[in-house]
Amino acid sequence: MPTHPRDMSRRDAGRRSADAQPRRTPGRLSTKAFGALGLATVAVATAGAASSWSVERTGTGLGIMFAGAPWAETIEQPSVVVPPTAEVVALADEAHLAAEGRELLYRAQPQVLGAAEFAGRCEQHRARVITGAVGCFNTGTGEILAYAPTDPRLRGFLVETVAHETLHAAWEELEEDAQQKLTGLLEAELAALPEDALIHEQVAGSVGSSAEHRPTEMFAYVGTQVWRDGGLAPQLERTYARFVADRAALVAVHTGWRTTLTETTEEIRAAQADLAERRQAAAQQRAELDTDLAAVDYYRQAHQEQTTDVAALPHEEQQRLELSWTWWDGTELPMAPAATTLASAADLLARDEAALTSRGADLDVEDAAIAAERDRIEALIDDLETLHEQMSPPPAS
Repeated sequence: MPTHPRDMSRRDAGRRSADAQPRRTPGRLSTKAFGALGLATVAVATAGAASSWSVERTGTGLGIMFAGAPWAETIEQPSVVVPPTAEVVALADEAHLAAEGRELLYRAQPQVLGAAEFAGRCEQHRARVITGAVGCFNTGTGEILAYAPTDPRLRGFLVETVAHETLHAAWEELEEDAQQKLTGLLEAELAALPEDALIHEQVAGSVGSSAEHRPTEMFAYVGTQVWRDGGLAPQLERTYARFVADRAALVAVHTGWRTTLTETTEEIRAAQADLAERRQAAAQQRAELDTDLAAVDYYRQAHQEQTTDVAALPHEEQQRLELSWTWWDGTELPMAPAATTLASAADLLARDEAALTSRGADLDVEDAAIAAERDRIEALIDDLETLHEQMSPPPAS
């Protein structure tokens, strides 16, 4: 994986509810600095409510990473619950929320916002760092904000953001002793994952310097990302089941939208490898054609000179003259009357010129196909780049 996403700054995670400050869904950052044609590196890794997804063109990079930060605002929770919109109900359906999870989501009166409306809504009131949030839950107001990409292929991205924030709200509903027991189980589940699993880095990035946020971040990350056959620890799954009716299906939402990006990445990598082979083969064939064209041109001149020399001889001498010739490609023209040998050589020239013309035309077709494939790959890269930009709402101006 490219190193540049690991070099990104991270926000500190938000404070606990005692300070009436929110916890923030890990952010997604996309920096576009693509250079020459081709992906030098394409890497994909899970990232909570997003994925840590890095795509580099040669010498430059684009990355997305989560980070946590509080949404600093203190307002009394609304006393009147506004009925959920059809969009929010649909998101609850797609997140496979159980009745209690739906109640929390609806009570939070979630706002699903486009990039312009979302910009700055989850920002801290302090110096901006290179991170980008896609959602936040305010423990003081109980409100949820979620950024909605416009590309329909990223619908699962939004669904996961909403689920992640709902699980933060769910964590606040748990008794302290239950939280303590679950924290140990969550730590054990994370410890059971491979050491290089990116979720470790993502949890750490969201927690930042606020260690007290680790339990709720683990609860939200594990709940939306981690599944194995039969489920996790029974007590964990029983708790999740209060809020999520089908957690395996929720995790599948995460893997589903990631698959869209992964498959495009793999298609680009495979296409680039194939294109490189085609370009190398075409270049080799073009070099061989140029060599053969030069050889035929040389023999054409030799044939013309020999024909001129023979024509300058007296008729009787022409009749007595015999010639043999080894052609440029190894074809042997045995000793025969000069006129016969020169006529055979003329036939070989006509053969060679036709063959070389055909080879040149075929290479022109291949060069055009290579250019078209290069353009197709560039379009795929641009599309992937656009998806990354879609996953990173702009910060507040």
